[in-house]
Parts: sequence; structure tokens; C-alpha cells
Amino acid sequence: MSLKLYYETLFELAIKHHYHLDDGDSIFDTLSAARQLALQLRYNVGDFLSIQPSAATHSLLAGCHAVFKTTPGGFITGIRYSSETGINLPEVAPEDDSVFSFYLNVVDGLFVNYTMLPLQPAPDRIFYFTNDAAYAQRIAPFITATPRVYQGGTTYYPGDMLVDNHTAPTKLYIARKKNSSNPSGGPAGNWDTDPLVSGKPLLYASAADSIRCSGNIFIYTPTVANKMPLLTITDRKGNALPVISNIETGDFNTIKADISALPHGLYYAHITTADASYTDDFAFYYTTNTTAWGIIDVVVKTSNASYNLLKTDGSLKSPVFNLHFKNRATFWRYVGAAFGPASVTGDTLPLTRQGFIQVKVKDKNNNLTADDLPNATAAMIKPETNQIYSEIFI
Repeated sequence: MSLKLYYETLFELAIKHHYHLDDGDSIFDTLSAARQLALQLRYNVGDFLSIQPSAATHSLLAGCHAVFKTTPGGFITGIRYSSETGINLPEVAPEDDSVFSFYLNVVDGLFVNYTMLPLQPAPDRIFYFTNDAAYAQRIAPFITATPRVYQGGTTYYPGDMLVDNHTAPTKLYIARKKNSSNPSGGPAGNWDTDPLVSGKPLLYASAADSIRCSGNIFIYTPTVANKMPLLTITDRKGNALPVISNIETGDFNTIKADISALPHGLYYAHITTADASYTDDFAFYYTTNTTAWGIIDVVVKTSNASYNLLKTDGSLKSPVFNLHFKNRATFWRYVGAAFGPASVTGDTLPLTRQGFIQVKVKDKNNNLTADDLPNATAAMIKPETNQIYSEIFI
């Protein structure tokens, strides 16, 4: 007699990278069902990312009689359940404040080239994706933070993303080149407006998903000289945590705190001086994993019911969360005997693995080329002072 164990989805993450899924300059989500299926059959997230549960999550999964499995489109967690009067209840329900954490590592050397993220991320930062709406504004089912709105006096760089309305965006703007102009009503040529999908913008991974990262020793130096910093660290519930800290004095005093006794995860730092003449508040992620490119945190119960893993009656909700990566768009510059300084596309064009984009540029005699030109590849990008080029040698 064999024992049958029944599993249902606890939650699933669908990861879409538009470099691998778009068809030339047509966004995957706007394609026909048949074309989408054809592209998905050749798609595997494992080609560019590896995903592994943290040690604490391995234990959490085991304690909940749950399993983790990567799929070509992301990953899925299943949990043992029983069905009572048509309601699927987990055999062992995770606590409301439980967090499932997963480490992301890039396995494709060209990932940065073809992904619309900063080419050189700031040091001591990591990408952080979560369903926790209390951490930062986000719109279900995306686990990426909603990009910010335009702020005057800010310099934006190629690939930076903004929205027109932070709580209910109707437009997503992507910077073509370094600029400080308003994408709505500003000078033309600095921003692209991403196409809408079902009347709404897609929300991609962006600089808004970058978070400070700390190892066992939390280190902070005020940006103003002769300030004596005081540190308070709180967890995601707002509870202040006891940590041992000391000050290394100098023109810019540095505070260091041993946080090695804390569990890995999200924390908040509050920096102030005794006279409150200097303050700083920010979130940071504590982990001793020094190789991870990114972290995914999935919280069981959040401040937004759309992101919860369980229904109010404790039954399985089985949500599917989305993580989208935008493919990088560059100016394409053609180089060869027939071309000259003007042989550059007037608009940025997306880098894609699938499909073909028809391109004509001016040749060295300032005449439009007669034939469609080959498309740029992810291997050859050339950042310059204000914009990013792809060079195609013919």
C-alpha cells in the first residue's frame, strides 16, 4: 500500500527577461498566444540566473512540509495540504511573519550588457525584490519597487526609470541618455515612454530595487565632518534591537556595530546625533553571502492583502508573483568603410535574442543605406559620456 502525499502551490514566481522573450521590438506580453508559446519553449531562467533558498528558508520549508523547485520560467514552492469542505488548508501553516528568502546569482557574463540596470551598481549594495508592500511602494503582482517620479535637479542616466504617478502609474519613462529634464513636457529625445500592456505599464527591476547590504559588521560614516553618530537598528516590525557599537574617531567619525547575532534579513538603520543636527534613515539587508547579486524575500502576511500567501480563513491562496527584467536599449552605431560619424540610429533600439529589427542609417556620404542592416548583439556595447552605444562592425 503506497502513501500518497498531496501538494498545492504555496506561491510561485514568474521571471520574465525581455531580452530573451521579446520578438525584436515587439514586447512579449503583446504577442499572440501562439508566438508567446513558441518563445517560451526556448526560454529558461537558468540560462542567466541561479536561484537558491537561504539556509533559514531550507529549514522553514522543511518545517512547513513544503518543497522548492526551479522551473524554466522561475520557481515554485509547494506545500502539503488537506481539503476540508472544498477549502485547501496547509498541513503546517507558516507563521504570518515568516519570510522565505532566496539568493540570486548571475550566470550569464553578458547579463549586465543586455539588462536595463545600472552598468556599475554602487558598492555595498544588492538588488532586493519582495512582496512586502510595507518596505516600498509596489503594485501587485510585481515584486519590484515602483520607480520614482521625476525630481527636479536630479541627474538621470541611461536606463533610469520613472513613472508619472507613484501610487497609480499610467506611464513608464526610460532615460535614453544622461539628462535632468522632466520626461513629461521636457525637451524631446531624452526619454522613451514604454508601451502599455493591457492599458498599464509593466514594472521592471530598476535602481529602485537596490538596497544597502551589510555583513557581520555594520559600518556607517556621516557625510558631514565632526558629527558623532548614534545608531538604532530595528527589524521589519519596528522593534529596536540590542547591538554593540563603537566609534572610530577622525574628521569623519565612523560607527561600527556587530550584528552577527541577528538573523539574516531586512533591517532599518536610524542615525542621529545627540543634538539631532544630523540624521539619516535607511533600510539595509544583512547577509554573510558575499557572492549573491540579488535577494528575493517573500513574506507570508504583508500590509497589502494582494500579496499575502494565505486567505483570511487560512486556506491557500497560491499567488503568482512577477519579476520582469527590461532588455537594454542603446543607440546603434555602424562602423566600417561605408559608414561615417552620422551612421547612428536616431532612437535607442532594444537588444533582443529573438527576432529582427529593420534598421537604416546614413552612410559616409550622408545617404540613407539601401539595405536593412544587421542588428546589434549584447556582446558589443560602448558606454560614453552621456549615452550608451552598440557598435556593429561591417
